[in-house]
Amino acid sequence: MLSEENLPENIEENSSNFKDIFRELHSDKEFNHLYNEALEKRAPLDKNFSRRKFLALLGISAAFAATGCSNYRDKGNIVPYNKKPSEITIGNPVFYASTCNVCSNSCGILIKTREGRPIKIDGNPDHPINSGKICTTGQLSILSLYNPQRIKEPIFNNTQISWQEADKNIIQTLIKTTENGKEIALITNGITSPTYKKLIEGFIKTFPYTKIYSYEITGYTNKINAFKKTYGRESLPSEDFENAKIIVSFECDFLNNYPNKLSVLNKFSKNREIIEKENFNRTYCFESTPTVTGINSDYRIVLRSDILEEFICCLINEFHTVKKLSEYAKNISVINLFSKYILSDFILKNNLSKNVIDNLINDLSNNTGKSLILGGIQLSESTQILIFFLNKILENDKLYSKDKEIKCQYPLIKKADFNNLVEKINNDKIGVLTHIDTNPVYHFNGIFDYIKAIEKVPLVITLTEFESETSAQSHYTLPINNYLESWGDYNYVTGIYSLQQPVISPIYNTRQKEEILLTWIEGTHQNNSYLRYLKNNWEKNLLPAFGFPFDFKSFWINSLNAGVVKTNEKINFTGEFKIEPSELSNKPTSVTTNDYVLIIKENPFLLDGKYANNGWLQEIPHPISKIVWDNYATISPSAAKNLSLNTGDIIEIKKSGKSIKIPVLIQPGNADKVISVELGYGRTKAGIIGSFIGTNPICLLNADKDDLIIKDIEIVKTGNTYELVSTQEHYSLEKYKDIPIKRNIIYEFELDEYRKNHDLINSKEVEGINLKTFPSVNQPHKYDELKWGMAIDLNKCIGCGACAAACNIENNIPMVGKEQVKLNREMMWIRIDRYYTGDINNPSISLQPVLCQHCDLAPCENVCPVAATTHSTEGINGMAYNRCVGTRYCSNNCPYKVRRFNFFDFRDNFKEGFLYSEPLKQLSNPEVTVRSRGVMEKCTFCLQRIMNARDNAVKENRKIEGTDVVTACQEACPTNAIIFGNINDTNSDLNKYRNHKLGYTLLEEIKVKPNITYIAKLRNNH
Repeated sequence: MLSEENLPENIEENSSNFKDIFRELHSDKEFNHLYNEALEKRAPLDKNFSRRKFLALLGISAAFAATGCSNYRDKGNIVPYNKKPSEITIGNPVFYASTCNVCSNSCGILIKTREGRPIKIDGNPDHPINSGKICTTGQLSILSLYNPQRIKEPIFNNTQISWQEADKNIIQTLIKTTENGKEIALITNGITSPTYKKLIEGFIKTFPYTKIYSYEITGYTNKINAFKKTYGRESLPSEDFENAKIIVSFECDFLNNYPNKLSVLNKFSKNREIIEKENFNRTYCFESTPTVTGINSDYRIVLRSDILEEFICCLINEFHTVKKLSEYAKNISVINLFSKYILSDFILKNNLSKNVIDNLINDLSNNTGKSLILGGIQLSESTQILIFFLNKILENDKLYSKDKEIKCQYPLIKKADFNNLVEKINNDKIGVLTHIDTNPVYHFNGIFDYIKAIEKVPLVITLTEFESETSAQSHYTLPINNYLESWGDYNYVTGIYSLQQPVISPIYNTRQKEEILLTWIEGTHQNNSYLRYLKNNWEKNLLPAFGFPFDFKSFWINSLNAGVVKTNEKINFTGEFKIEPSELSNKPTSVTTNDYVLIIKENPFLLDGKYANNGWLQEIPHPISKIVWDNYATISPSAAKNLSLNTGDIIEIKKSGKSIKIPVLIQPGNADKVISVELGYGRTKAGIIGSFIGTNPICLLNADKDDLIIKDIEIVKTGNTYELVSTQEHYSLEKYKDIPIKRNIIYEFELDEYRKNHDLINSKEVEGINLKTFPSVNQPHKYDELKWGMAIDLNKCIGCGACAAACNIENNIPMVGKEQVKLNREMMWIRIDRYYTGDINNPSISLQPVLCQHCDLAPCENVCPVAATTHSTEGINGMAYNRCVGTRYCSNNCPYKVRRFNFFDFRDNFKEGFLYSEPLKQLSNPEVTVRSRGVMEKCTFCLQRIMNARDNAVKENRKIEGTDVVTACQEACPTNAIIFGNINDTNSDLNKYRNHKLGYTLLEEIKVKPNITYIAKLRNNH
């Protein structure tokens, strides 16, 4: 771990970009003179060229190299590895604890480095927020560190300048603006760092006319404001998902996008256990278009987004007036407000299942204080207030933590606040406008005409890693460090402080954003100024406040090693409902369902568009649609039929004089006359990877409303088409109805059905043949000691894609681009199949991760003419890349279609050699061979990890155990759905799954004996 003793004095100013060093060196006149003089005096390269002369010239070269190294930004000494740091052994990885900041959740991470290069991000198992897990975006964000399109130098009006010149001019302007009494606007993301908050307070003290505008376009601003009005706290409640027996979701994709998401997933999955005990909660999801949460719910109810508020009012009336469950049952004002909302009328009018709604009412009535009702980011503040009121009626606020909460350090602004900023700009009240790692031109230009406004500001500054729509409109563009090059701290959940430390020196001439602000405050730049500021804040303010009796130096080193500081800090949540029921006004009138509605959602990987330039994230298939490299407008099959639309037809969506054009995707399970479009696309300044992909729908949002639901839109068919590329096309539900179930690819049962009969799978037959007992013509091979296998619990798998992301990074799997995916040439070793069964308007949607099954009788092995694919003595179906000649016979003979062929050297073929660009190729994992063109590849069960575990066991003079190995996919899975180990260990967790009554293997009837066991999914229906 990084410690005080081995920290370079100026760690933030180190440079590992040797190309830039030598470029500077060769522009030095003195160097060129010495170099030319040495060449003129060089020894002739003839047969008399002696060893002595060769070594003399070699010495000159070494001198020049040493001169170049003296230009290192830390101006320290170069230490050769014959005096290597004690914690580094060549060939062994070193791990550093830090904090991920791709979103506000501030998850703890462990960063794997090899010889100083960060190559993989995993969750920190000691961190209480994420318990060793990390999301797809967090894992793949490491690509941003090495992205060659990062801004490398400060820029003023498209001209490269020095940091000294930029600092001087900006500081002068800040002082002048303050003297003139004009506002200095700082536009930031949500701030969760206490030290960053203190720094901004110092900035405001130095420049008193500063105002902060913190925003998150897809944040929970409405829910925070609703919680403040109902419970008096400007935060979000920390909800107890582990003890919630009933969970009801209203357009809330809490398994995919939710505060403290990984903690939620961990707790939720504990209520999907089938091994130790059948411990199941029950989930109801009301949504307009399929989400990760919806397809994993026990009940998914298709309901238009614009009538959710009316339905919630019906539920409130049912519980407090009809059921008389709460203290408000006799409250006349409540009765008067909600008595007109009759649940039975709503059910009839909207064609809902009365049985399902009756079950919902009974479940909530019987589990007061043990259920949670959740609202998503799309919903308005008034709807969120109603949801909190409904939870209060049902006493569900008992599941809100009494001593901790989730909050930002600065309040998040509403659109109205941003509109006020634009008005100030137009009235010449803003002197300096600084965007700190934000992109409001992309987010807000279509709503507020932001570009036109900021042209009037005397000085516009953008601090960013990459060129963006906002930086293109700025006078100064200042390059900032990647978070893996930065120091920091975060406090997102009460009592949990996460620390961030750099694991590599800045690759380019960049600075940490906090250091830039500190330079402007102090009037001069000092190396490592923010590190000193951070440590000083912890030593003088935070540590004394926590009451820790520790020596600060020891505390700091130990905290950096751990990556997290847990304190006794607590809040006092009383559960007192602050808002009077009589104030719950402006209730919805009955909504007509003849008009179309647009709902805007956050993309699960690109988030708000910041990561549109990440090719890996563009190529991870969407969890539901399996579309890559695009966004689209989902539409129901019936609405598509009425509008004569097919998938790929381009429509124009119009609202209040604004419009977008976007291809449609016919989505089974979509609510009728509801269109759904995801954010994150339509970037125009996102480099060669992310520019001009998809459509940005934000311009259609209302300027004075903060919800993401747009009513009364107009849909026009343009007559043009566009090809959407998917990794999996769904078949006709009418022609091949329920084929995944009939072919025994997917098993799904009701929990009560399984409890009555545990032999549901064993009793399955095909043409009168029991697949479990039907013998094979081949005798099984006996494996001594070790045989590797895997189990995947479909009750826990949510289809998030974290396993595929981890596999990509671990195994150097390249992105190939949209055109190659269209030709079925994607390279990912893990795919997550999605199946529809049942009614096309509201089908059951099932997910199943599929990778190489490592069959005992693998049909790929006996067709390879050069024995490139063979079976190991430990049951692994292996690949000898240097033997493969690319016949692809193995792929043709694989019944699971999990092999991938390198039709090109994709690192060279993709985006004109983007993946071979410096320094991007430094991202490769040296433990895994980089495959070349013409070679077949597939899952190896992370053979390199098995080899490392075996080496460690040998060093410890013991035998390798199945628990010694954790595969990359298993390590990343946020719900612990993947289990890996030794099949021959009868006491292992793996064998508990393999021998479970719900265990089965894919295509058992062909008798290839795969070594991956799937656990059938149970739905907790009535």
